[in-house]
Amino acid sequence: MNDHPSVVPDNSDIITSQTHKCPSCGGKLIFNPGIGLMSCSFCENTYSPVKLEVLEQIRPADDGNAGEEEADKNEIVCDNCGAVLITDNDTVSTFCTFCGSPAVITRRLSRQFRPDYIIPFKITREEAEEKFVEFAKTRRYVPRDYYNKYNLEKITGIYVPFWTVSSRCAVSIRGDGFKNKLGHTDKYVLMSDFDVKYNNVPFDGSAEIADELMEAIEPFDASEKEPFNASFLQGFYAQKFNLTPDKLTDRILTRMERYGKETALISLNGYDSVSIGACGVRPYDIDQTYSLYPVWFLNYKYKGDNYRIAVNGQTGKADGYLPVSRFKRILRLILHRVVDVLAWILVLAAFGGFLFGLYELLTDLLHSRYEFVILIIACVAVPTVGMSLFSKSVSLDIGGKVETVSEILTRPVTRLLNSRRDSYDRLKDETNMLVGKRPPAYVYYDSKTKTEFDSAELFSNSEFIAKG
Repeated sequence: MNDHPSVVPDNSDIITSQTHKCPSCGGKLIFNPGIGLMSCSFCENTYSPVKLEVLEQIRPADDGNAGEEEADKNEIVCDNCGAVLITDNDTVSTFCTFCGSPAVITRRLSRQFRPDYIIPFKITREEAEEKFVEFAKTRRYVPRDYYNKYNLEKITGIYVPFWTVSSRCAVSIRGDGFKNKLGHTDKYVLMSDFDVKYNNVPFDGSAEIADELMEAIEPFDASEKEPFNASFLQGFYAQKFNLTPDKLTDRILTRMERYGKETALISLNGYDSVSIGACGVRPYDIDQTYSLYPVWFLNYKYKGDNYRIAVNGQTGKADGYLPVSRFKRILRLILHRVVDVLAWILVLAAFGGFLFGLYELLTDLLHSRYEFVILIIACVAVPTVGMSLFSKSVSLDIGGKVETVSEILTRPVTRLLNSRRDSYDRLKDETNMLVGKRPPAYVYYDSKTKTEFDSAELFSNSEFIAKG
C-alpha cells in the first residue's frame, strides 16, 4: 500500500467529544455506533467524521460590517425573492435579474465586500446574446417564437461569488471488473487506493442561483484570476455570498467522491466494464479562496414562465433551462408512434412474404387445395403451438439465474418494447429542457502532482452469457 493517509481516519483521533464540538450549536458530540455518525446531544444534528475533518480545515468567512473603503458601493435588494446585488453608486437597476420582478430598492452597503480574487469579463454583451441564441438553436423542441428582442435586452453581467477549493484526497475504491470471454464473463473483485490532488474546484456561494446551472457553464480558467480590484466592477453587478464554505461541505464531499470514482477508472483498465461499489474519500490539505467569476444572466420570460440562461463571461459557454414547444412535442410523439407502427408492418410483411413464398412453393407440388391448407396448418400452427408449450415449461440455469426458454427467446423483443415505451413516456412528460453536466474530474486534476495507484484484483467467478 502507499504511504498516503488512510481514507477512513483512526476513530481514536476523531470520535472523542474533546476533539470536536457541534458546528451548529457548539454542543457535545457523541459517536453513535448504530448509524456510524457523530450526534449532538443538544440540537440532535449528525455529522460524519470525514465531514467534521473538512469543517475543521475550512477558514471562517470574513463577513463583518462594511468599511470606509466600501463607501462607494450600494446594495440592490429584490423585495420579491430577496436577492441582493452589489453595485457602484452610478449603477442602477429597474428589475431583478433572478426573478424578473421590478420590486427592487437601493440602499447603502451594509456588509463588507472583500473578495480575494476576480476573473474579469472577456465576453461582451453582444457576444453573450449571440452565445445565447446559438445555444438555444442547438436544442430540440424550442418554440419558434421563443426568441424575443425585448427579452434579450435584459441580459445582465454579474460577478458571482465562488469558493474555489484545492485539496488533496485520499481515495479508496472497491468494485467489480468484468472481462468478456468466449461464452462467459470473468468477474474480478477490484481494489484501488491512491492519493490525488484537485485544484480550483468552484462552488458558487449564492443561494439564489441553481448549483447545476453554474456547474454546467464550467470550467473557468483560474489562471486568469486577478487580485480583487473594485475597478473591474464598473458597469457590472456583483453578488455577495450568502452561503459560507461550512455550509457547502456536503457539496464538496459529494463532488470529490464523484471525482475520486472517475479518477479510479484510470487505474482500473484492462476490463470490458467496471462497476464501482464502495468509495471512501478523505479531503485534506484544503485551501479555499473567495473569488468573483463573470457570468451573463438572462431571466427569460416565455408564456408566463421564467427560464434562466447563463453564459460564462470568460469562455462564452452557455447553458440553462429552455421551454419545450407543445406542438413540436406532440409532433414528435406522433412520429414516435408512426415508427412503432411501421416496425410492426415490416414484421407482418416479412411473415406474410414467408407465407406467400410457402404458398407458391406448395402449389407447384400439390394438386389439391385441401391438402395445401392442411399442410400450411401443419407447417405453421403445429410448430408454433409446440414451441409455445415447450418454451414455457422448460427452464434453463444460466449463470445461476433460472429462466424459461420463452423468456430467453423473447428477451430481445421485450427489451426493445420496454425501451420504446420508456422513451415515449419521457417525451410525453417533458415540459422543459434541463441543463448539462458538470465538468469531469480531469479538468481539475493536478497533473503536476504525481498520483500513484495501488491497485489489485481478485478473481471471483465466471458467468455464462445468455445468447439473445
